[in-house]
Amino acid sequence: MVLMDAPEPNLYLSEQVIVLLSCALSFLGSLLIIFTHVRWPELRSRPRQLLLFLSVADLLSAASYFYGVLRDFENSSWDCIAQGALSTFSNTCSFFWTMAVALYLYITIVQSHQSVAEHMVYWFHLISWGVPLVITVAAVCLQKIGYDASYVSVGWCWINIEAKDKLIWMLLTGKAWEILAYLVLPILYLQIKKHIGRAGIGNSFQGGANCIMFVLCTRVIRTRLLTSLRCCCKSTGTSDYRESAASEGYPSGYGSTGEARDSQKWSPHLPST
Repeated sequence: MVLMDAPEPNLYLSEQVIVLLSCALSFLGSLLIIFTHVRWPELRSRPRQLLLFLSVADLLSAASYFYGVLRDFENSSWDCIAQGALSTFSNTCSFFWTMAVALYLYITIVQSHQSVAEHMVYWFHLISWGVPLVITVAAVCLQKIGYDASYVSVGWCWINIEAKDKLIWMLLTGKAWEILAYLVLPILYLQIKKHIGRAGIGNSFQGGANCIMFVLCTRVIRTRLLTSLRCCCKSTGTSDYRESAASEGYPSGYGSTGEARDSQKWSPHLPST
């Protein structure tokens, strides 16, 4: 245990940049998953609804990590404790929801018990939000959340490095559930011939990994996103052309008075959004 009593508080700038970039990508990825769920109701399904809750947890986790790395705490200030509590809650929720998605797919695909899986959705909410909340509240009340000297993180706050039972709380507030997820997920997904485990991908890139798997690698959603982007680009391009023509003194966005007369017979059609 000597190593735990001699933390290295110094962080390399390259480490901070990499983690900040990873957090930003995870945040944007989670946001994109939420956007596609809200934008296209016809593509909603129960597994994607569970993925939505997972994305919310990942979004909060990425935001809290980003703030922690950017702030680079030096003591157990109030915002250090708040950031540590939020990251503990959201990260633990993320592991529980990851297990919930895998278990739901296993029950519906392998066991073919759709009704049982639907009934378990209520338990998923109770466990995936409730257990992390109880753990986080207990950790805050017992003053276990605080400055960890970046010994077990990259600038953000987590378990107070001065706590005597810090190893137990590190397991309870994240690592135990993380290890459990890494052990159970491959077994479940091998059974249903799919693998969406995130082993090798850091805590701060969970939302980005989900976005790649469930948005960018899903043909229907990918096609709709590209179509929306093309429509936006066309609308922007046509708007810029009309503004440029108007600034040059051409009536109605056309190049000459002759063309202006022709405009009475024909007018450009802007694509609808």
